[in-house]
Amino acid sequence: MLDTGEENRTAFAQAFSGAITARGVSLSWLHRRLKDRANPISVATLSYWRSGERHPEGLRSLTALEDVERLLGLEPGALLDLVSTRARLGSLAPAQNPFTESQVRDAAAETLRLLDAPPIEATRSLSAHVVSTVDENGLLRDRTAQVLVQAVAPFVHEMTYALMSVERVVRRPECTLRGATLVREHLHESEHVYACVLRLDRPLVMGATTMLEIGMAVPPPPAGELPAEDETAAFVMRPIRDLVVWTCFHPDAVPDWTTEFERTPATDGLVSRTLSPRDSIHQSRRDFGPGILGIRWGFDR
Repeated sequence: MLDTGEENRTAFAQAFSGAITARGVSLSWLHRRLKDRANPISVATLSYWRSGERHPEGLRSLTALEDVERLLGLEPGALLDLVSTRARLGSLAPAQNPFTESQVRDAAAETLRLLDAPPIEATRSLSAHVVSTVDENGLLRDRTAQVLVQAVAPFVHEMTYALMSVERVVRRPECTLRGATLVREHLHESEHVYACVLRLDRPLVMGATTMLEIGMAVPPPPAGELPAEDETAAFVMRPIRDLVVWTCFHPDAVPDWTTEFERTPATDGLVSRTLSPRDSIHQSRRDFGPGILGIRWGFDR
């Protein structure tokens, strides 16, 4: 049963107020530091939190609260664990698969069924930073995602992580994990969907969060099948507070062309934009999704 949060609100206010006093800082100082970290919380709101009149609620406040803990020299979770379950969740949008193509949707459904995978919508990502490295042949070599995950089901000990592509072949990666263990994986015969089931090191109750690092080394294509283009992307099924996709190219393989692609309910379909080729490209979105964000690159071979 979800808690009412009244006791949590009092405990949070006391802990927050005590941490500010112990650190010897003002609310104005904290406001400026949060603004510098792109997590602006007004002085008035911080004052409400300290007095207990209000408490952090929803995705934006929870993301800022992690920075508050660091700025005040607290252990991770010292304040976040005092926020009630209902407040942690805030408003919860229904999960939506951003891929509208039937071939990908059908392949994803079959893959999850074969894996006996927990529903992807049992968790949501609050923030994700995805770093991809492109090798000297111009092909995706590896990608590492650092993801802040929140449970939106009563109890989560396993979660599903997936890669999907409409136009490109998804090659089965070799995974390296922190915060979880790989227990099952499957590459669909269409080679458009790869999914794996991860067992969390720390099971989550509803509203609780954990950090995951998911490294994926991508094998090269078979000899003689070197494609002239490749891509990397991230997709989310619910709105995410902070999404960064950073792609780094080998100095000998700066592409001849690069194209950004994006799909959200606001774009009414897939939108593509031409980017200037360079050795490093980053894409950043706030309050993004559900949707897909990525880049495609190629060579005039």
